[in-house]
Amino acid sequence: MLDTFERWFERGLRLLAYAGGLILAGLATLIIYEICARYFFGRPFRGGFEMTELAMSLIVACGLPYTAIMRGHVSVDLFSNWLDRPSMRWLNFSVHALGAIVLGILAWQSFGYALKGYGYGDISNMMRIPKYPFQFAIATSAGLFTVVLVLDALKALRPQEKPQKETS
Repeated sequence: MLDTFERWFERGLRLLAYAGGLILAGLATLIIYEICARYFFGRPFRGGFEMTELAMSLIVACGLPYTAIMRGHVSVDLFSNWLDRPSMRWLNFSVHALGAIVLGILAWQSFGYALKGYGYGDISNMMRIPKYPFQFAIATSAGLFTVVLVLDALKALRPQEKPQKETS
């Protein structure tokens, strides 16, 4: 059951990462437009910097959970040579559970911050773009990352099958 949920969850996160890729393509187009407008017409697009900042937050929000579920982050294995399998399972569980707790708190606090921004109408300086959708995207991303860490913690508790020796 857990494996089936994880497969479907991973597919959803992949679609979200593709959306981040589309946003990145749009950002590249905006930058090309901004350069051409400045070079050929002497009139730069004044909101380009703000739009770049906001787009980058969406790109990170879309890609972070998928990177986590695909284990694309940097990891360092320090203790596996010294600890036996049960100890490593509990260490992996503890690390993932602690990460889930911290990221869950971050998601909760980010969601509250986005609600406050929505409440008092926080907008960008030049283009007057509301900031709360981007803040909600960050909160959602942290929440999805939390789910990934909970899945990893639960998987760490399962006994691992011993690798089969190859016979020739």
